[in-house]
Amino acid sequence: MNKKLSRRDFLKLAGITSTGLALSACGVKATEIPTATFVSPTNTATPTLTPAPTSTPNFENLTKVINEQIDKIVRAYQLVDSQKEILANSIETIEVEGKHFWLISSNLLNTHDKKLAELLGDIPVAIQRDFEKWDSPYIKEVSNIPIGAQFSQQGNGSAEVLGNNFNFFIIASDWGMSSFGDVKELHRTGVETKRTIFDYITIVDDKNVVLNQDPSLYSWADYTDYQVNEALKYIQNDNKKMDKGNQNRRLVMLPVVYPSGQTPKDFEKLTKEQAISFLKQYVALIVNHYKKYFFAYVGVTEFELGNDVLIRQVGIEYIDVVYQAIRDADQSAVTILENADNHVPNGLMTEATRKMAQHLKEKDLVDYIAAECHIDLFPGSPHDETYDEIFQTFKNYPLPTFPSSIDINTSSYKNKPDKFIIQAQKAQTVLQASIDAGAPYISFWGDFPDERSWIETMMGEADADATLWATGWIEKPMYFEVLRTLFRNYAKIGTGS
Repeated sequence: MNKKLSRRDFLKLAGITSTGLALSACGVKATEIPTATFVSPTNTATPTLTPAPTSTPNFENLTKVINEQIDKIVRAYQLVDSQKEILANSIETIEVEGKHFWLISSNLLNTHDKKLAELLGDIPVAIQRDFEKWDSPYIKEVSNIPIGAQFSQQGNGSAEVLGNNFNFFIIASDWGMSSFGDVKELHRTGVETKRTIFDYITIVDDKNVVLNQDPSLYSWADYTDYQVNEALKYIQNDNKKMDKGNQNRRLVMLPVVYPSGQTPKDFEKLTKEQAISFLKQYVALIVNHYKKYFFAYVGVTEFELGNDVLIRQVGIEYIDVVYQAIRDADQSAVTILENADNHVPNGLMTEATRKMAQHLKEKDLVDYIAAECHIDLFPGSPHDETYDEIFQTFKNYPLPTFPSSIDINTSSYKNKPDKFIIQAQKAQTVLQASIDAGAPYISFWGDFPDERSWIETMMGEADADATLWATGWIEKPMYFEVLRTLFRNYAKIGTGS
C-alpha cells in the first residue's frame, strides 16, 4: 500500500463487499478455489536444491498451500466467491535474497479489481522450502528486519506460533512483580507477606549495602527462569543479523528495573546512596544471571511518569546507574531505552525520551530507543497517528528508534463492521513509518491471541481484540497487513525503496 494513501481512501476500500468486513461475521460459504494461475512458465521461480538437471518439480503442494492461504484471506476480509477467484488467478512469483515467494500480485489484481489490489495486493502466500515443498510464509521470513514479540508460555499453543513467526522473544521481567516475593504475593493473592528489602541486603553504612547473591532467594528464580527456559525451546537461530555479534542470543529483557509503581517493600527506608548501591548490585546480578541468553536489555521503561518512585527517592540519575551497571556486566549487550506515549511528536513522554536519550548517548550507555505502540490504548478518543507524525518523531530522536509493544485496541470502534480493517490500516501506518525511519527492530506485544491480550485480561477491555490473531489462532486482517507491509518493503514493491 502506498504510504500516501489517506485513512478515508483506505476505509473506502472496505466497501468491496456488502457483507461487511467484521471478522466475527465470517462465514462465507466457500466454493473450491480455482487452481492458481501462474503468470507464465518463465515467471515461475526455478526451484532451488534441484536434485537433477532433468527433474521437474511437482507443484501440487504449492497449489495446495496457495489455495489454503487464499481461503484464510477470504475468511479474514469476508470476500465473496467471485473475488476469491480473482485472487487465485492473480498469483505470480518473485525471488528475494535467494528465497522464492509466491504472492497475490497487485499488477494482476489491477486488471480485475483495483480495490482488491489496493487492499490485498502483494500479500505473500507461499515460500519454497526445498525442491518440491512449499509452505505459507511466517512473519519473520518476509522482512530483513529482526521481528520480535513478547513470549509467555500459556499452554495455549502460543509458544509454537511465536517460535514460527518471530526472530526474538521479549521476556517481561517487572522487577517489582517478579523479583521480590512480597510484591509478587501481594499482586497474586492480595495478602502482604513479611519479606522486605532488608531480607535481601545487609547494611554496611549510610551509603552502602551488600546484596545477597543467592538466586533462589528471588522470585524470578521461579517465574522468569521458567519463561526463559520455555522460550529457549521454541526460539530458532537463523541468519537474521543481530547487533554486537549476538547471533545466538535471541532474548530481550523488558525491563531490568521498572520505576513506575511499587518498589520492594521498605525500599523507601534506604538512603539515596544505599538505594544506588542496591541498584548497581541488583542490575549486575540480573544481567550476569541471564547474559548467556539475552542479547538486549531495556534497562528502564516508562520513566518520568507521575508514579516514577525512583525519581522521588533517588533522582533522575538512577537511570544512569541502571544503564552503566548493564554496560559493566555485559559489554556486548544491546541497551534500549523505552517509554510510553513517545511515538508521536505531541506524546506525553516524547520530549522526556528525547532528552534522556541524548544524555545517555553522550555517555555511550544506550544503543536504541523503543517507542511503545499501544495504539488506541484508552477507549473513547483514539488518536489517528499519521505516517508523518511517527516518521518525524522517530527521525528526530538522537538514536535509532523502533516500534515496540505493538498492539491495537479496537474498543473505541468495536461496533463498526470494518473495525478489523481500521486496525489493519493503523498497523500499516506504524510499520511503514517505522521502516522508512530506519527502525532496527520491530516488536509486538501480547499475549496472544485476542482473548489473552493484557488489555483484555488486565485492563478489562473485553472488546479490545488487539492482536494479530483471533480466537483459535485465526489470522485477522492485521496479520495479513503485517505480512504485506513487511514483504513489500523487503521485496521493494511499491514502497518507494
